[in-house]
Amino acid sequence: MKTGELKAQVIALEKTIDTLEARLQLAEDIEAVKKLQRAYGYYLEHWQEEEIVGLFSHSPEVSVEIHDTGLYQGWEAVGKSFHFEDHYTAFNGQKASPPEFLHILIPRAGMVHIDPDSKRAKGRWYGFGLAALNRGGKLRPLIGSGIWENEYVKEDGKWKILKIFWNEIIASPLEEGWVKTPYIANPPAKNQPPPSPNTHPATYPSGYIFPYHYKNPVTGR
Repeated sequence: MKTGELKAQVIALEKTIDTLEARLQLAEDIEAVKKLQRAYGYYLEHWQEEEIVGLFSHSPEVSVEIHDTGLYQGWEAVGKSFHFEDHYTAFNGQKASPPEFLHILIPRAGMVHIDPDSKRAKGRWYGFGLAALNRGGKLRPLIGSGIWENEYVKEDGKWKILKIFWNEIIASPLEEGWVKTPYIANPPAKNQPPPSPNTHPATYPSGYIFPYHYKNPVTGR
């Protein structure tokens, strides 16, 4: 084999290796973001605020916007948004969730897209679950569903949550269902900020489509 041919083969192999390494990195990044979102869902079950907040970036851009409860932006505001006694005021100022509290919210059908520089990502998820929450002075079983459009950032090699944006579709009494009673609102949180201009609460029934962060994977539109 001539030197020129051997050199060309080496260059081709190096390009193949680079391509495979990039694909492997992309797959690892997507899986890490999915793992992060699943962890968030598990911590919500009993509102483990320390674990929840520990998943977030300390970036000034960090934010949480849950349906129509307002925009919490910045590390301190995000931390306050997960204080149980402030968020679930119907439980009379308890600092941790009582044993009967339940908030199962399962992330499903995740669509994760990593930026080309592998430093940021966006993800869209369905959340579906059951809850046992205090409504109207009594514990009520609820069935709920919504959509997350979240953003993530990689810091020091670890993926963290940058922005949570939750659009609730139903939050219905289990015995009545979403056709009869589509939505029971959360009691207002203490020191709740006003809803931000980009909040789009649209519960069932509604033709509103929560905007996608991605283009059609086939047509590109």
